[in-house]
Amino acid sequence: MVGTTAIAAGASPARPSLSILRVRLSGVTLAGFQLEGDGQHVRGDTLQVQLDTGARLAARYALPARDTALRGALAPEPLIQSDDPRVQAQARQIVGAERDPARAARLIAGWVSRQVARQAGVGVPGAVQVLGRRRGDCNEHTVLYVALARAAGIPARTAAGLLYAGGRFYYHAWAEVYLGDWVAVDPTFGQFPADAAHLRVSTGGLARQMELLRLTGSLKLEVL
Repeated sequence: MVGTTAIAAGASPARPSLSILRVRLSGVTLAGFQLEGDGQHVRGDTLQVQLDTGARLAARYALPARDTALRGALAPEPLIQSDDPRVQAQARQIVGAERDPARAARLIAGWVSRQVARQAGVGVPGAVQVLGRRRGDCNEHTVLYVALARAAGIPARTAAGLLYAGGRFYYHAWAEVYLGDWVAVDPTFGQFPADAAHLRVSTGGLARQMELLRLTGSLKLEVL
């Protein structure tokens, strides 16, 4: 069995990319966690995460998204200031004339990974602060990415869970963008789509990461 380990900054970007991860879960009640759907499937005590490919990466709309059902994933939030002029200007500079959401999402992921230095931090600054400082851990990369994506008209949300690297699981945060389905993106490591090493536990606000505390020290994971 492999126990979970929580760290702030994730693991080395040199880790190999995974296309499929199958994990047997035990030790805690999993009701209430967002383990099913959007690339993850639970069968009994086994969770399978699969890399998004093909049709799931083909966007079904042009920028900006106008689906009113996705309004919440396009609106600014206290830490995700997608309406700030500085964030909007940076999004325009990154995306340019691109109107394909998938290509725009990839451009933003690459920019955040290159421009924001990976550095352990305390707390969760807002996107505007991260844009100015250009450093931080996975939380900072994620809030900036989501703000830039929303500013560009791409529905986006935060995700949190566990990252499998080097034979261990680590706490990690990343993003998801809506292309027709929700697709995982890891701006910390510039992955679009994020590989199958990302085991999502919650989405929709970094405050929900506190849910992960319920798992620490109790959840057991066995990679199959």
